[in-house]
Formats: sequence, structure tokens, C-alpha cells
Amino acid sequence: MNIHLLDTFEKTVSECAAKIAVVHNAQSITFDELHKKSVCLGSHIVELTKGCVNTPIAVFLPKEIQTVVADIGIMYSSNPFMNLDVKTPKERIVNILNLIRPAAIITSSKFEKFFDGIELPKILIDQLDFNSLPISISKLNQRKTQLIDTDPFCLINTSGSTGTPKGVVLNHRSFFDFMAVSQEKFGFDGSEILGSLSPVVFDIFDFELCMLMMFGSQIVLLDAMLAAFPARLLESLVANHVSFIFWVPSIMVNIANMQLLDKIALPDLKLVWFAGEVFPTKQFLVWYDKLPQTKFANLYGPIEI
Repeated sequence: MNIHLLDTFEKTVSECAAKIAVVHNAQSITFDELHKKSVCLGSHIVELTKGCVNTPIAVFLPKEIQTVVADIGIMYSSNPFMNLDVKTPKERIVNILNLIRPAAIITSSKFEKFFDGIELPKILIDQLDFNSLPISISKLNQRKTQLIDTDPFCLINTSGSTGTPKGVVLNHRSFFDFMAVSQEKFGFDGSEILGSLSPVVFDIFDFELCMLMMFGSQIVLLDAMLAAFPARLLESLVANHVSFIFWVPSIMVNIANMQLLDKIALPDLKLVWFAGEVFPTKQFLVWYDKLPQTKFANLYGPIEI
């Protein structure tokens, strides 16, 4: 029985050590490198937070490879991660921090001044020397044995339409169940290359992270600004041989309306999931007709699932 998502990640690393795990523009990181950095960071978090367990750790970073390191590193410390949007006004961030009360926040020197006046331990990930950080694998493993499968994996925050965002806790068991059904229905085997467009604060990004950890699928991090340049977005899919996307329909509607699939072929795209919004039939049929090799699935509201 699976208890913690890191158990599957360890197995994945042992089988895919040299494989590229995450790509962002011209940068990339292998599974082995991702594992080593995450373990280092996890040990550092344990020392900084004096050994807290099952306590949220906030992450205030743009969507980049360091964010993936931060999220998995937090898991190694036996705590759930909570990604925050770096474009969010400070007032909303303060409201979230006051509500959730994380044990620490991982950010970079670029955003250090943003947290002036906020009394919270900070880790500047770009200032860490991963080659010299002390590591205690035995301590990390011992802490993990205290956890159960319904302990928190991550937190996401609602839009805050009532005035204050609410933290939604997602646990390990929920993701194991969701991934088991997904694998049964779609036959995931680690050969997938994910075109990750969703912000790190969305549950879709958490699902993509699970694909990486459980199956060894590769994640291609696509910058959010590409949504405003649909042709460049499709060109990025082609350049990175993306085979699987999980997007909200709005960007796909724009692509259909601009008839971009007539101009840019997507021969590697085998699976398209969409969720969170209505996908109008007219625009959906454009994608369906132009990509005969592709399977489409409506996931409705995965966070509710």
C-alpha cells in the first residue's frame, strides 16, 4: 500500500536517474539532480523549522525548475507545500499567510523585499549551496515513517470571493486514487511529455507533479505569457515534442478561433485533458477534427474529485 508520494518518486528516480525530468526554456534537470537537490532542501527545512511535521511551507517563486525543487524538497521534510502566485498583491498574500500560518517560506533574493515586515523564516533558494548543505537521510526517512496516507500533500487557495482566500488541503491518498484511475483509463507509462501551462497555484500543476513523481513523465514548464501568444505556444509544444496537455478550454478556444491548427501541426500530441470551464462544441470540434491521433477527455472539476 502506498503511503507517501515520495515512495513512488524514489522508485522513479532509481529507474530514470539520467532522464530529463523538467524542462524550462533552455534549462533542464534530470531526475537524479532533482532528487539530490530536493533531499538537500528537505534537510535544510527540517533544521530551519526545528523539526515541524505536517505544517504548511509556503513557496513564493515563479514557475521554474526551482519551484519543482522547492515543492519536492518540502515533501522530503514531511510537510505539505503551498504555492503562491508571485503576481498576487501583497495584501492577499498577507491574508493567506495569516490564515494558514506556514512554518516558513521559500522564495528567492528577487522577492526578498516583498516580505519586509512579515515575520516568517525565509529560505532564499537561489542563495543555497546545494553542494555543501548537510543531509541526514536517516532523519528524513524516520520522519516519513510517522506519516499516514491521508496526511496533507499540498494546499491550494480559493479565489477569495468572500474576501478571504480559503486553504484547501489535498492529501496523498486522494492523489494515489486519482492517479490509479487515470493510469487505468489512459495507460500512463512515463513516456509522456507534459506541456505544463497552468499556474503553480492550480491543482492541475499538482497533478502534473504527481505524473513526474509516480510515472517518470517529463514536465515542460510553459511560461504563462505564452497564453497571450497562441502561435508561439503551439510552436513550444512542437519544439518539445509534447504528447499530453491538461489545460483550461479558454486558450484552446482562442487557438481554434485563430485557425492555428491549420498552420501548426501537432503530430506528437496524443492526449488532451481539459477542465474547469465549458469547452464550446464548435471550437472543440476544430481540435477534434485537426488532431485525429489525439484522445480528448473532459475532467470537469478535478479539485472536487
